Formats: sequence, C-alpha cells, structure tokens
Amino acid sequence: MIVLLVDVDSKISNLALMKISAYHKLLGDTVGFGIENPDKVYISCVFKKNAGQAKGIARYYPDAEIDIGGCGIDLKKELPLEIELIKPDYDLYQTTYSQGYTSRGCPNKCGFCIVPEKEGKIRIAQHPSEFDDPRFDTMMIMDNNLFGAPQEWQDQVLAWFVGNNMKMLSPQGWDARLLNEHRWLMLSAVKRAQAIHFAWDNVKDEKHIENAIDIMKQSGVSKGYLQRQISFYVLAGFESTFEDALYRCTRLKEMGVQSFVMPYHKKDKRINALARWANRPWLYWSIPFEKYEWGKK
Repeated sequence: MIVLLVDVDSKISNLALMKISAYHKLLGDTVGFGIENPDKVYISCVFKKNAGQAKGIARYYPDAEIDIGGCGIDLKKELPLEIELIKPDYDLYQTTYSQGYTSRGCPNKCGFCIVPEKEGKIRIAQHPSEFDDPRFDTMMIMDNNLFGAPQEWQDQVLAWFVGNNMKMLSPQGWDARLLNEHRWLMLSAVKRAQAIHFAWDNVKDEKHIENAIDIMKQSGVSKGYLQRQISFYVLAGFESTFEDALYRCTRLKEMGVQSFVMPYHKKDKRINALARWANRPWLYWSIPFEKYEWGKK
C-alpha cells in the first residue's frame, strides 16, 4: 500500500502522524510526505480555522481512501489502539528528541482549553521508556498537567528522566497551583533542554503563584536561575482586561521571574504590545512596560 501523510498546520512534529508512519512501515507499506498516487491519505489538522483547507486537500485524491483527523476536525476522534501505543517514527520529521504523553487529560476545566472535552479526566498514558529512542538524549513530554496525575506516577516519570540522564522538553505550562516542595524537588532535579514553563491564567490565583515562587526560592535557587530558567505563560484577553494581564506581568517581574504573554485575541493592540515587551527578556528586564515605546500616540 502507498500511504500519503499530510500535516496541515502542526507547530511541532505531529505525534499522530509519526505513529501512523511507524505502523504502516511495520506493515511494509510505502509511507511519508510528498508521496504520489497514494492508496490512502491521512490528513492531520490541529486548528479549527484550517479545517476547510484540510477538507480541500482531500478532494485532490478522489481515488484514495481518506482519513482526516486532529483537533481542528474532531475532538473525539482517536487513533486505533494498535497505532496509539506504537513507538513513533522519529525519522519522519528527522527530529532529535523523543516525544509522547505520560498522562492524558486534566483535572481542571478552563474555559479556554479543549483538553477536558477532548481527553476528559486525567489518566496514565505511557511510561517514557515506551516512546524513548536511544539515539536521543532529549525527550518532549506533551502532558497537559502531569502534576494532576497520581503522585506515584509523577515520581516514576521524573525519576526516569533523572536516572537516564535525559533532558526534558515540556512546552505546556506546569500547574503552579499544584506545586509543592516534593514536586519542585523532583522537577528541578531533571536536566532541562529549555526553561521550566508554568502558567498564570487568572489573577485570582495570585496567592498560589506567590507560594510556588517562594518554594523555588526557599530551595536555594539563585536569582539568575529564576530569571533565566523559570517562565510563566500569561494568558491575556480571555475574560480579562489588558490591565489584568499587565498586573500579572508586573507582579511576576517583581518576584524575579520571566513572563511570556499569550494573546487570546490577536486584534488588541495593547495586549500585542505587552507580548512584544514581555516575550523579549532583554526588554522585560531592562525597562518597565510604561516606558516601552510601541507606537502609541
């Protein structure tokens, strides 16, 4: 069988397509991007705004079996179990790190997030050893909220990273509200391939954020470590004002950690300016936002 893979809009290597590729290679099929005259076409669409594009691509292959999936198409669609549990084909994207989920779902129900609807309550997924490629010294865990998983599972996952001297990539924001001394001890022991990202989405969680940063400081980390190795995603514009987002950024700066603003709506000029300021460490640490010249008259 000749199998074409189409990645419409992934921002990182598409895990589902890598697993589909691995599965079809085991069957002896020809599989990959840019394949001509396919018998079957898998199309992945992550963002709903690109669903029309994904469906349009399907019409180019009237004689092929079409399988369209991804969050932009259907939140409930899942890979068959025999594909879901396979080790991904990392050669598909020529990645230099392993990638997968150790847990799925989230205990929270944030209004801006599709995870509760897509994955439901948190559950254990795969041990990192199941998707580890021995060629790599780095692994991306894509968990939405590992701190929400059973404590024993968290400890197993993080201890595996330490025991295997594995560097961690974790693009999602860790839940600072669930941080305690034990979890910080385990997480901070892991070698990092990037800064540790937490999230502060709601100003009402200020006490939790203060507590989390106090835990880090009391563990003995330096001021420089906090500035360079800790970052907080700041969701801006979702059921909140510009002033709310500015306050969170300012408060984080006062506590000695980096903000990273994520605009929920792209049309708010002030929020976009706040992102340009906060997301550039050299600007963030050198001047207050009020002195940042961003084109206002």
